[in-house]
Amino acid sequence: MSKRLYLALAALLASGSLLFAIGTAPSSSGSGGEGSAKSNSSKTTSPKTASQFYAAGYSASQAGRYDEAISDFRSAISLKGDYAEAYNMLGFSLRKSGNVKEAFASYEKALQIKPSFAEAREYYGESFLQVDDLKGALRQYLILQKAGRSQAKELLESIAAYLDAHPGA
Repeated sequence: MSKRLYLALAALLASGSLLFAIGTAPSSSGSGGEGSAKSNSSKTTSPKTASQFYAAGYSASQAGRYDEAISDFRSAISLKGDYAEAYNMLGFSLRKSGNVKEAFASYEKALQIKPSFAEAREYYGESFLQVDDLKGALRQYLILQKAGRSQAKELLESIAAYLDAHPGA
């Protein structure tokens, strides 16, 4: 760990601003895979269920077709309001398309539904970096690290890259 990253983490811990942790918010159970679904539907068949819209959205997001993905994830959520995975990938697609403000709301909703959703927390942390909020990203890293989640390492790598690209941060 670089000295700058270590000092940033130490300052955050000393400030006492780690406000919440995985598993502390109330949750309702949502089903569906955590962002790893692949579309099995053919191009000629229109999605009809939340899972089918999610799969189509996931496929579109992986191909960089974020507007299409956003539409599909919103359709999935309209059919299943507690679909944490769809909220997470909606946030991902919004963030990638440049709408970080709305992405934050999607990640927060995913984490409200499913507080231990590590992928959503990692993406949430990356969103903070996109708006130059290093402390916000570090908070998400510490939550993931404390929970022993592998996504902590991925977010830490993003934070380190951010610090390299922003020497004054």
